[in-house]
Amino acid sequence: MTERTGRRRRAIALVVGILLLLGLSVWALTYTPVFRARHIRVTGVDVLTAEEIRGLGGVDESTNVVHVDRDAVAGRLETSPWVADASVLVDLPDTLELRITERRPVGLLDALGEHGVLASDASVLPMVRGVPDDLPAVRAALGAPSEQQRQAAAAILVAIDPVVSKRISAVTVGQDGLVTLTLTSGTTVQTGAAGDEAAKAEALRAVLRWAAEGDLELTSIDVSAPTAPSATLADGSTLTP
Repeated sequence: MTERTGRRRRAIALVVGILLLLGLSVWALTYTPVFRARHIRVTGVDVLTAEEIRGLGGVDESTNVVHVDRDAVAGRLETSPWVADASVLVDLPDTLELRITERRPVGLLDALGEHGVLASDASVLPMVRGVPDDLPAVRAALGAPSEQQRQAAAAILVAIDPVVSKRISAVTVGQDGLVTLTLTSGTTVQTGAAGDEAAKAEALRAVLRWAAEGDLELTSIDVSAPTAPSATLADGSTLTP
């Protein structure tokens, strides 16, 4: 081996050694307090609180943002029935972001043996402190609502405009699957069997607007045929707006 070859090999070994040392130094640096999660942002929550989400995810200011198992944290978050989807993002050097997609509450189940919150996907959620207190009661005409009855109630509640939904005090689903809404005014609204929810919601909104413009007192509304809705007035007469 020539002297030149020997010098070349020693130089290569020195460079490799330096690179390894730098790599080890960087790796060791990731375990220092510089990379602790001093900032934990929680987005996408309306009912759950940021504190509840951090606790559920098992993260705090001692969490290392470089070495945190993001899939594990997201998995823990999704164990909550209120969380439809969760993801964890890292913003170096010291920030974690927990992105949450909550299930949307649309009603309160009120029946013997079944209490909870009805979600927009018809699932039943446990009651928590952040649930709005003005959600309509959801009932079956007999007993606790079945899954099919919950789906029918959720479908119409999701379709109805938020301004109108605030005027709904109760939703009742019969054994035949027919849905009846009760407004805070006492007016009942027949929406019929499941299907055409968007059209029925628009028809209901139009009837209520028509009644308000004419200062009419309604006892019942029928939008089960949304292209031909009808309304019964306090004097017993039935009109097609």
